[in-house]
Amino acid sequence: MKQQVKIKMLNINEMDVSDQPVVFTCYGLGSCIGLFMSDRTKGLSGGVHIPLPHNSAQSDWKDATYLIDELLHAFQAWGSDLNTLRAKVTGGAQVYGSHCSIGAENAEVVLKQLIDRKVYIAATDVGGTISRTARYYSQSGELEISTSEQTKYSI
Repeated sequence: MKQQVKIKMLNINEMDVSDQPVVFTCYGLGSCIGLFMSDRTKGLSGGVHIPLPHNSAQSDWKDATYLIDELLHAFQAWGSDLNTLRAKVTGGAQVYGSHCSIGAENAEVVLKQLIDRKVYIAATDVGGTISRTARYYSQSGELEISTSEQTKYSI
């Protein structure tokens, strides 16, 4: 019997980890980051929609460090060894004009957090000036990206 693939939309601040076939989806990644991970040894996958590089007292949005910690703890709760994780990262565009570099800063903080935690970064598609929609297919590990300029590609 063929297993049904669930679609899980990740809104800002949301993360999820699953041992079932799933397509994690983040819409409208401008300066936000879509971080997707898999642990093939445990058959786990997960994703998180990260809005900010640093904590902001003026916002209910969570920062990169907090959300990455939350995602990694969820993988560990499922029995994952963090040394077996593979990450794919997209987003971090500069969509608010040249005076605001929150997208670049977001990408920099997320990548540094992953490197510091020794998480293998399998692929990145960050920066630029256009927003993206990301779909991470847990069964294949493919990250499909479509842009606001109607282009589509995979990493």
